[in-house]
Amino acid sequence: MNILVVNWTWYPSGGDWTYVEHVSKLYRDHGHQVIPFSMNDERNYPSKYSNYFIENIDYKKINKRSLSAGIKVVSKSIYSAEAQKKLEKLLSAIKVDFVHINVIHHYITPAILKTLKQRNIPIIWTLHEYTPICPESTFISHGNICEKCNGGAFFNCITHRCKKGSILASTVAALENYVHRALNYYAYVDYYICPSKFLYHKFKDFNFFPDKLVQLYHGYDYQEIEKANAKKVLNAEKYIVFTGRLEKIKGAHTVLEAMKLCPDVQLKIVGSGTQEAYLKAYRHKHNLTNVTFLGKLNKEQTLETIGNAQFSICASEWYEVLGFTIVEAMALGKPVIGSNIGAIPEMVIDGQTGYLFEPGNSVQLAERIALLMSNTQMIAEMGEKASSHISRLINDDNHYHGLRNLVLGL
Repeated sequence: MNILVVNWTWYPSGGDWTYVEHVSKLYRDHGHQVIPFSMNDERNYPSKYSNYFIENIDYKKINKRSLSAGIKVVSKSIYSAEAQKKLEKLLSAIKVDFVHINVIHHYITPAILKTLKQRNIPIIWTLHEYTPICPESTFISHGNICEKCNGGAFFNCITHRCKKGSILASTVAALENYVHRALNYYAYVDYYICPSKFLYHKFKDFNFFPDKLVQLYHGYDYQEIEKANAKKVLNAEKYIVFTGRLEKIKGAHTVLEAMKLCPDVQLKIVGSGTQEAYLKAYRHKHNLTNVTFLGKLNKEQTLETIGNAQFSICASEWYEVLGFTIVEAMALGKPVIGSNIGAIPEMVIDGQTGYLFEPGNSVQLAERIALLMSNTQMIAEMGEKASSHISRLINDDNHYHGLRNLVLGL
């Protein structure tokens, strides 16, 4: 089959790309042709289909250029006529058997769904965030969990300035949701794939096409894990690791607060983000000599760093959809101390594959770190259970056959 895989980037851009790259490989490994549809960017991987990609959308124009340029960018983020036209050309040139949508909001936009449905092409959409039911997309408003938009009350995003604390950004986000709901674009999708039980139930609670929601865990390429395992160093330095974007919703600040209470434990932080300068200043202010920032590493270096750690920490403070950093740590045989929120408890089984703690509770996190760090045998036993659990949960065979069964049923 010719499968159109749609995503806002065609380069490594986070957890959504980790999935897009892997599912594309999964399709190819089973004899299918993957046709990408994305946005032009100098960081994109080469593709013979890039002539069909849409023009790059730069949101910085809103602040740095004319008002007309800003309005143009905003309007394209809600309804992309360009994406429709480019897609029409692609579909006229190449036969597409079905479409796999990923992250398209704000760039490619759901306007393409009507174009696809007019040609009777089956559509499945893997949900990587919560934009259709939350204009802010993370259920976070000023640092706190917020579900005020339940029932389609998207005006709350404006009144509470949920998006970046900005009335303009919040208005655009809310307007986008109102427009897409009014035009009923989402009805054109045949199935929505939910990567976790938590996300599945959250969309169901918000009455978002409950009959079209399908819970299906992601797959993962464990060959990378085998390579990293081969590089594990015996009797190496003892440290724990935090891996992820350095953004407030990821909870790195809570981890640093906990490290003040664990002065004898070494922490390595892998990643970068908007909170990086603040976190480094915090380390300096509190003289946290037990904390090392490694910056953004490539995949091989990241897995090697996790593989040589005692265990990993996931301190997210938002409704984590799944969390590939947890998948990778567990696949490497490492227990995970994770916050009790979103899909994290589906992977971190408290007392078995790691420990859970209350999101944002640095004292409780420090207690969990001290408890696990003091028991080498417990680390080994939990790591073994973590590896077994995640290989059953996040599995290529299950994922591919789940996708195949959905498509064959259309």
